[in-house]
Amino acid sequence: MQNMSKGNLSPEQRRFIDDLAGLLSAWSMPGNAARLYGYLQMMNEPVSLDDIARDLEISKSNACTAAKVLEEHGNARRLGERGTKRVFYVAGDDPGAPLRKQAQTLGRMAELITARKASVATGAARERMAGLAGFHKALQNAMEAVILPERRQDAA
Repeated sequence: MQNMSKGNLSPEQRRFIDDLAGLLSAWSMPGNAARLYGYLQMMNEPVSLDDIARDLEISKSNACTAAKVLEEHGNARRLGERGTKRVFYVAGDDPGAPLRKQAQTLGRMAELITARKASVATGAARERMAGLAGFHKALQNAMEAVILPERRQDAA
């Protein structure tokens, strides 16, 4: 396999990036950000915006925008180069980071529905809301069982 930090991508690497980006579109991840996510997963070393733009065949501006999207969600980390304004990107260290906010939102939804179901619904609707709150809480617990142990290992 070619040196990933200094060359163009192989056809198989391009297919991987595009296939992964297609899957991530179901989560409403912008196309360039999804492609960059796949690209960063394959990189052994930090990559510059120039590398990203060249290898993904996008403008440097689009590479920067995609990198910022990934950085905001914890899917990528920005690294600076001492004495310059150049930045490099690497894949995020914690695959659970983007899901943590979703898990927290599920918990807040469960709490809201539980606290207010009696004042906004009666009968079957109230029972349905109780089931929905239970579903959200169970989903939150299941997600956190997977993503929170990862965080504790990283801190150790």
